[in-house]
Amino acid sequence: MNDHGIKNSQRVSRSCIECGRRKIRCDKRSPCQPCIRRNAAHECRRPIARVRGQLTVYADTEMDSTADIQVEELLRERAALRAQIVELETALALSKSYTHSRTGASDNPTSHSTSLEELVPAFERFDLDIIPDALAVTEKEIADQLYEPVTDPIFLLLPTREASHQIVTFSLRTLGWLHCAVNADAFLAEHREFWELIQIGAGLAGERRPWLILYLSLLAVGVLYIEPLDLPPFEQLPQLALVPDSPIDVAVHVSRLWYESALKEIERHGFAGTPSFPVVQALAVLTLCHSNFGEHQREWLFTGFATNMARCLDMHKLGREVAFPKDLAQKPEWASPLSRELGRKLWWACVIRDWLSSWGRPPTISPASFCCQFSLHRDFDTTIPTEPMFSNGQTPSETSNLVTPSPAHYHSIMSRLSYIIYIYIKGNAQQTPPKLAKAVEEIEKVRAGLPLHLSSIFPANDEDTQWERQYPWIHFQRYLISYVIDFMQLSILRLLVLKDSEEGATDYRKLAIEAALRQLNRYAAPAPRVFRLVWAVSAATAAAALYVALDMLLNPAQYHAESKMRMIGLLRHVGLELKQHAAVAVHAARGSSVMESLLPLITQAHPSQPGTNYTLHGLLQRLSTLNQSVYSVPDDPPVNVDSAMPDGSHESSDVFAGTHDTFDADFDLNDWDNLVLQF
Repeated sequence: MNDHGIKNSQRVSRSCIECGRRKIRCDKRSPCQPCIRRNAAHECRRPIARVRGQLTVYADTEMDSTADIQVEELLRERAALRAQIVELETALALSKSYTHSRTGASDNPTSHSTSLEELVPAFERFDLDIIPDALAVTEKEIADQLYEPVTDPIFLLLPTREASHQIVTFSLRTLGWLHCAVNADAFLAEHREFWELIQIGAGLAGERRPWLILYLSLLAVGVLYIEPLDLPPFEQLPQLALVPDSPIDVAVHVSRLWYESALKEIERHGFAGTPSFPVVQALAVLTLCHSNFGEHQREWLFTGFATNMARCLDMHKLGREVAFPKDLAQKPEWASPLSRELGRKLWWACVIRDWLSSWGRPPTISPASFCCQFSLHRDFDTTIPTEPMFSNGQTPSETSNLVTPSPAHYHSIMSRLSYIIYIYIKGNAQQTPPKLAKAVEEIEKVRAGLPLHLSSIFPANDEDTQWERQYPWIHFQRYLISYVIDFMQLSILRLLVLKDSEEGATDYRKLAIEAALRQLNRYAAPAPRVFRLVWAVSAATAAAALYVALDMLLNPAQYHAESKMRMIGLLRHVGLELKQHAAVAVHAARGSSVMESLLPLITQAHPSQPGTNYTLHGLLQRLSTLNQSVYSVPDDPPVNVDSAMPDGSHESSDVFAGTHDTFDADFDLNDWDNLVLQF
């Protein structure tokens, strides 16, 4: 026998070690019956011998297959249980050490409960039988080596530093208050640090990858919404394809490239399985691109993904700054008051998107499932950069005596409107006329209670106009709020019109037409280009134009010649305005296409001519199957566009003279919803 206790032999012993030591007869099975009777089946092993120079152990080839399988299963189960026990003991030891290191006092009555709460993730992991981290990391590294290229492609996607700063600054300054996802000043500082590292040749560390996703998202949104004249030269942008024809095509091409790259970064670097605050921020920013690219299904999926990831980060538990769980402050995402306030606004942005989404999709967030309230104080306004915006060096407080408003007022109003939709529409199983009428009334109360700078009567004089120029986002917010309120009212009123109540049908139809005409007149009036690129504006305008056009086709007798020509001129003008933004917003292109298909029917429709009676069901089916080709519109008598937009003309009673008819009963609400979803 050698030094290691392995003897040389001509053949391997068939008896187990324990039976050989006890010098008793062994039945040569594994485990053998003597060991089983001694309750030592787990210790039944065959001796290892060196046969012809090779280490050999006896294997029972005649063992019953069923028994063999059972033994193997028991052994595997035993190994798995041992691994889980070791894992749970490790988690227990770590939790105890963490508790002792965090609080040295032993008289804390909540210390024991805190320790138990910290053990919950460990027990959940034990119950779910999750694979060990070491094995998971190894498999991830193998997959990364297979799918990741040798060189990082991100450097092919970066613009120049000057172009990057211009686009990011525009994105934060113009649209930061809209998504409420980014601390603007902090991000600009990180942006400078990022480019300093790039210029000295430093690579991208793994911990910077989540920030890179947010960076690409801001680039995608900024270059899509920026004015064509302000677009950086094409040489300063990533050149991975042929040069498009126009600056607008360049902006759309580069925006789509950064948009897809941001989503690829989420997939490639595993953040889809690990909660990350920058990923939630990036997905909130990209909501300004989804609809413009026609990605409604992708928007719905990623919105739910962002909401669930926000819950994993305990964003819904942030409460208020004066009352929130103090243990959340220990997380790096919520370590400071500014970061917690940003998390509250971002959570409410997720709630607003969930409650104001398509009525055909049930809400995924219940008001009782979160406690989160953001502040309107100026000290917490971090979504807009604080860099000087005026060439004369004056600050807003030096140029006006008016109180500086908070951009969060818009967020607060949108949260109220979304809650109304949740209570009366999405969270309500039965949409009865009284409930719908109550919803319209509540929305009108929100309009009446708007802050002065966001109301329709502002600005009232030159001083107000001069003061508003210091805050470009005020005009933008007032423009969007007016669209959202009118669009919500129109969406509810068209349901009340279809209910065909005896007393209120005419009034509801009149209110619906007035809401639609307010949107059309507002869109026909001059406005900055960036205002019209937001999905809510273009989609609401297209839906309003569609509603007015359908009403004119279904009730031709209710429009006399003058009002009909005025309406046709307004619809044509709005259709042309929508078509100007067709390259940037898919819904604008579809809206203009629908108008081009309906205008010939409206022009030819006359109550005295046979064959001009339409049904709403037939018209919606026709529009739903409409392709995206441009329809030719026959020449009509010249219409003065200015006369189509007189102040208060949409409220004139002559437009509704004798309007006692309404949409026909042959109607399916899904037809309307499916059509509007295309916008």
